[in-house]
Amino acid sequence: MTLIGFISKLIKQRFVYVGVPVIIQNPRGEVLLGKRSANSVTYPSLWGLPGGMPDYGEKLIDAAKREVKEEVGVDIKIIKRSSNIYENIPNKECRFHSVDTPFYAKIIKGIPKAKDETSEVRWFKPSEIRKIKMAYTHKEILRKEGIIKW
Repeated sequence: MTLIGFISKLIKQRFVYVGVPVIIQNPRGEVLLGKRSANSVTYPSLWGLPGGMPDYGEKLIDAAKREVKEEVGVDIKIIKRSSNIYENIPNKECRFHSVDTPFYAKIIKGIPKAKDETSEVRWFKPSEIRKIKMAYTHKEILRKEGIIKW
């Protein structure tokens, strides 16, 4: 295969990405969610768990900490990583395929505030989360992790 052929194939290749959503609860059991900005390419104006994708060569745990700092401005301590894996299949709101490995964390420094691609930050009671539309499979994650009940 020529170099041009290889590059052409690479451009057409579709990849599966890795996501690191972070579940942060306060002492009252409320869950921290961020509202995605209205001009976000995927899931504009929907609520979701803070988190994102690791950079090349970055450990998942470090990506989780970095993404939370970038999105909601707080430092966290990772409590544990979920043993579950969740899958986001491409759809009309999000054209890429990803798998998520959620982390549980607690805030060790700072007060959550909207930053980066987040337009609003709020603590939600689990019963409130059941009623809102969320980005990616974050509602499924919270349900299967036992945080929200149907």
